[in-house]
Amino acid sequence: MDAFIIAFRNLCSDIMPILGATVLVCLIVLLIKLIKLMTSLNSTLLKTHTTIDLVDQSIEKVQSPLDTVVKVSSTVDKAHDATIVAVKDAGEFVSSHAGEIKEKVLSFISSDSKEKVDELKEPSPEDIIGG
Repeated sequence: MDAFIIAFRNLCSDIMPILGATVLVCLIVLLIKLIKLMTSLNSTLLKTHTTIDLVDQSIEKVQSPLDTVVKVSSTVDKAHDATIVAVKDAGEFVSSHAGEIKEKVLSFISSDSKEKVDELKEPSPEDIIGG
């Protein structure tokens, strides 16, 4: 058993420097890749920051017309509501005063038709001479 342990110790003493160098090379490669990743991540974040700034500026430019649209929409809504109230009030007025409106229209039509009949008559000689 002692011979096996001595042979294993000799083998390990020969292999350990090779394994150490291999692990060291792997760590160096890993660190290089990590550094490249960090630099690319930094440049990506800078580009993203620039893009976000451009988007913020675009949103600020669009905000004013959107505010105007909201104001116009509010005004149109108010005008629509006022029109509805006016039409309802007019309908109620017409329905409550229908008899009076009918009389006024009939009197207007009858007076207008009398004027048209008077216009159709031939002028009398007194009208022409002025006497």
